[in-house]
Amino acid sequence: MKIRVPRMAIKTIPVTCRLDADLHAEVEAYAAAYEAQDGDAIALPVLITTIVRDSLQRDQDVMRQRRQAAAAPPARATPASTAPRPQGQDRHDGVCSTP
Repeated sequence: MKIRVPRMAIKTIPVTCRLDADLHAEVEAYAAAYEAQDGDAIALPVLITTIVRDSLQRDQDVMRQRRQAAAAPPARATPASTAPRPQGQDRHDGVCSTP
């Protein structure tokens, strides 16, 4: 698999996590194989974030949800939804609810 390391500057957020020892060894071996194949070393944090990004982009369910969320119109508050109501009063029919 060819790793596509982003070449543009992107905003990053620091995240700390722990890897199982065997997973860490696999990621290091992957980085070594990448360096041997392409001649360029890749830092483990860059490799891990690239693998996660590629995985998310290939997950069709995640991508479908992202597209649907982006296409949905933003919810807007209406006067009825923001009007103060007495505690226990339903907003639909005005009848008091009983817990």
